[in-house]
Amino acid sequence: MSPVVTIHQIMGSAADGQVRKKMAPGTSCWRRFRNRICRALGLPIKRGPSKPSDWFLDKFSAQEFYDNDEPEEPQGSKWLCGWKGFSVDPTHTAHYHWLAVVSLAVLYNVVFVIGRAVFWELDKSSTSWFALDYLCDAIYVIDTVIHMHEGYLEQGIMVKDSTMLRRNYMKSDWWPYDFISLIPTDITYYWWPPGNCDYDRLPCPVIVRLNRLFRLPRMWEWFDRTETATSFPNAFRICKVVMAILVLIHWNACLFFAISYAIGFGTDNWVYNITGTRNETLAHQYIYSFYWSTLTLTTIGETPQPEIDVEYIFVVLDFLAGVLIFATIVGNIGSMISNMNVARVEFQNKMDGVKQYMAFRKVSGELEARVIRWFAYTWAESGALDEEHVLSSLPDKLKAEIAIRVHLDTLRKVQIFKDCEPGLLEALVLKLKLQVFSPGDYICRKGDVGKEMYIVKRGRLQVVADDGHTVLASLGAGSVFGEVSVLDIAGNRTGNRRTANVRALGYSDLFCLAKRDLWEALADYPEARATLTKRGCQLLRKDGLLDETVFENAKTTQLSLEENVRKLESTVDLLNNRLQGLLADVGQEQAKLKQRICKIESRFIESDEEFDSDETTPELHRDIKVCSYSDTPSCSTQYMDANNPVRERGHSLCVDRTPGLLQIIPEPRSKSLRLKRKDIPK
Repeated sequence: MSPVVTIHQIMGSAADGQVRKKMAPGTSCWRRFRNRICRALGLPIKRGPSKPSDWFLDKFSAQEFYDNDEPEEPQGSKWLCGWKGFSVDPTHTAHYHWLAVVSLAVLYNVVFVIGRAVFWELDKSSTSWFALDYLCDAIYVIDTVIHMHEGYLEQGIMVKDSTMLRRNYMKSDWWPYDFISLIPTDITYYWWPPGNCDYDRLPCPVIVRLNRLFRLPRMWEWFDRTETATSFPNAFRICKVVMAILVLIHWNACLFFAISYAIGFGTDNWVYNITGTRNETLAHQYIYSFYWSTLTLTTIGETPQPEIDVEYIFVVLDFLAGVLIFATIVGNIGSMISNMNVARVEFQNKMDGVKQYMAFRKVSGELEARVIRWFAYTWAESGALDEEHVLSSLPDKLKAEIAIRVHLDTLRKVQIFKDCEPGLLEALVLKLKLQVFSPGDYICRKGDVGKEMYIVKRGRLQVVADDGHTVLASLGAGSVFGEVSVLDIAGNRTGNRRTANVRALGYSDLFCLAKRDLWEALADYPEARATLTKRGCQLLRKDGLLDETVFENAKTTQLSLEENVRKLESTVDLLNNRLQGLLADVGQEQAKLKQRICKIESRFIESDEEFDSDETTPELHRDIKVCSYSDTPSCSTQYMDANNPVRERGHSLCVDRTPGLLQIIPEPRSKSLRLKRKDIPK
């Protein structure tokens, strides 16, 4: 019984779609459709040839990822090749190639629309031109759809929603140009059929296609991207300028031929003379016009003398355009050519300065020859590039990744880098300094104070004895030496001094890592530091230069010191927590105390008011001083009596409730008390 394949099986259920791994952007619609068919039929899915992975790059290089929070496209849109969710990433290589195709279509219209409109012999084969014209129109239509759905960055993330892309496109300044370039002006062929133009009927109907030139911004975009992406930007700029010169000369030649038609072919010596068999050919017409245009725009002269005002005006305008345009173009070309050799010129100036210095100081010829050979080797190998200056504008993450990829063959051979963390590798490669040694140079000598460790990038080194002839070992690319002197291993009998003589056999490129930079990088990576220390101990034990007693005591002291530091940190944390608790308790008690004081104060104020309103004992009111209040009442009052001394009540501590408490000053009694005193019978 043959299996029945349903549309639901081909499309895939929603649950299966959630379980299946989301395909990476850029997967073609045909490949997705084929994979669904294979899943439904139970057939194996063919995968493209995969590049073998590199464990070193996989570990230390940045990996591409896809946003899992991105809303998934509806099933219908996926089935229709993602049309509803259609978006184009302008950073992909396919988009760059598409811009190249669009640029060819634009260049075709720039060159041939004006040429066919003026040179009637060029417009004779209408069928071929029609095919090319409408092929370019189809490219324009497709490019409009692509341009409408080009992604853009919003908060650093590529927007892929088609509705937002179309809305952004309509808000841009480019859609009017695209719309104008798509206007079907060819419908005028119905009233103005092509192929009927002649020397007495110009221009040809193809002139109505000039609106196709409004697509020029897409060609400029391709130029900008090519100039950014190419490894030879100056050469590309020169080619672009040459192409612009040829296009300008071509357009000016067409204008000259059109003005000759408007004035009349052969009416004077300035216009083109069409009489004669040779002059009637298309090749001679165009070559003569192009020759005249070149002489005029380059202001070389030697063209026929104008005879009427229109001819004079056209020639003057051509001369002005030639002076302005070609002066700018020639200046740009000169700067481009000089920039192509700027690195060589700077390097030559440095070498000349060193040679002048050696001649002034009367340096020996042998040493001078070694210096010149060193310069020659440096230029031949690296072009005298200052890598630190060139990459200074990049962030540290990208600089580290570039350094890893550039020096990949060397770094993968270094044993200490194979097991280290990616962060440590990035920190180390940014601190490496490249040094070039000539044949016979000593990188380090036994007994020197060690301040750097070295990694061999290219070349061969020899470990020699004190006599300078006996070779003890050879070092090649990826070898590491000098780490013992910079590790400060306790028990090292030589201290921080070199334990061997290392000499360059030929020209050698070495990475140098300073002691301070190494310890700064290892400060946050104790495992890597322990690995390097272990390797240094092995080398010292091999040569009998390690005092085991001092080393063990140092380890014990280090461990005890670390334990004491941890205990001290825990004690400080405990005290800090207790202090925070005490501060919280004090705050609560202070709040309660303020509330109690405020209650006592309010009660005391009420008792004063009752005392003042009591008329049975008027003698006690004789010398009462009433205090003033501002925002909140205060309970600060003085009682004065003739027989008793002045006694002052305690002032309130509730400062928050009585911010406007006034000082007690001796003033006359209040009006209310004076009136009460008058009413007392004597």
